[in-house]
Amino acid sequence: MKPAVARISVIDADLTPLIDLAFLLIVFFVLVARMSGEQLPAIPLPQPNDVAATPAGAGRRLAVNVLAQGGSALLTFGGERFATDASGLDRLASAIAQRLRSDPQVPVDIRADRSLAYREVEPAIDAITAAAAQVGTRVTIRVCALQAEGGTP
Repeated sequence: MKPAVARISVIDADLTPLIDLAFLLIVFFVLVARMSGEQLPAIPLPQPNDVAATPAGAGRRLAVNVLAQGGSALLTFGGERFATDASGLDRLASAIAQRLRSDPQVPVDIRADRSLAYREVEPAIDAITAAAAQVGTRVTIRVCALQAEGGTP
């Protein structure tokens, strides 16, 4: 007897139609997404008019820094240092008033060191209020706290 020869059968799947279908689906979804975007009308989005609605870093502003230095507060404005005594606060109010005369609607930011108590930040608020009174305008004061170690908000 002759030994039985085992036949090897190969199962082969033709993936070409499946790849064609995948490309057709991709083309279909690209076209549908493109057409749906063209059907939407252009809508002008509203812009906030209130100065308090703008982020602290946006647009024109004045910044008064209240920094902790040796257990007390140090005020800076426009690169100049001001003491927290009466004469220093008067000089600060005059410097702010001079800037407010050119742009009375500009907001004033107080950037205070987080480690300071409110009583040490309050003189800066009083100086800004006095500057607004000198100019005869109302001013928006925004307060943000700075990290004690890095000095960033």
